[in-house]
Amino acid sequence: MRRVLRPNPSVGAGTSLAAPRNVASHLLPSIHAVPLTNTGATLRLTARDREHLATIATMMRVGPGTVFYERGTHAGWIYNIVTGTVCSFRPMPNGGERVTAFLFAEDLFGLARRGVYVNSARAVTPVAAFKFPIDALSGLLMGNAQLQFRFLCKVTHTLREAQRRALVLTSRDPVERVAVFLAMMEEAQGGPHVGPRATATAIELPMSVRDIANFLHLTPGSIEAAFEALESQGIIERAADGAVSVRDRARFAEHALED
Repeated sequence: MRRVLRPNPSVGAGTSLAAPRNVASHLLPSIHAVPLTNTGATLRLTARDREHLATIATMMRVGPGTVFYERGTHAGWIYNIVTGTVCSFRPMPNGGERVTAFLFAEDLFGLARRGVYVNSARAVTPVAAFKFPIDALSGLLMGNAQLQFRFLCKVTHTLREAQRRALVLTSRDPVERVAVFLAMMEEAQGGPHVGPRATATAIELPMSVRDIANFLHLTPGSIEAAFEALESQGIIERAADGAVSVRDRARFAEHALED
């Protein structure tokens, strides 16, 4: 049974899971995003901006399956992941789910429209996250153009990923869909490590096969068959814990529809 975070008058939408604000410096709020221009560098928050965000943030830790908020409820908070994986999803009339995104460290979630959340969100793994009151965050952004620009880049980056997902869903080939999904997960976790000194870095997949199937509009059986096809061709290799390593980068890029 899922645990749903319920409002608590003393801390807003938090619970006893909320931690004191005097957290260690390496646990200050943090985001990263691909810049809008060809600067080559990933955009990150300055130390001062992270400290400013910490003044309005509350840290929380939740277990797997915890629902942060449900679609259609009042949107009072924006969340910033410190560690762990979060799944954004839309409940279906038949009781199932349609997964819309997987989110990792330094990601934001809490998309709202007209004051209500447009999707639900739950923890896939144990999650540590900061939550910001929307009103306080809006005020902080209005007074800090640099911080506002970085949040804009992050939102734009998220939009690009949504468009990429929409494109992959037009493909009828489950193998291509799974390859694009792996490429998206690899990019979200820091990108491929290439070059003469690079070492093989596994793509962590903490979500279930059912979650991946919901995300790609496929059946769990199709997902497993696609993984087996990529592995049998020597393109990827799976570890016992489910993590995936890319063994043939060129052929992987072909399947993942990369430029």
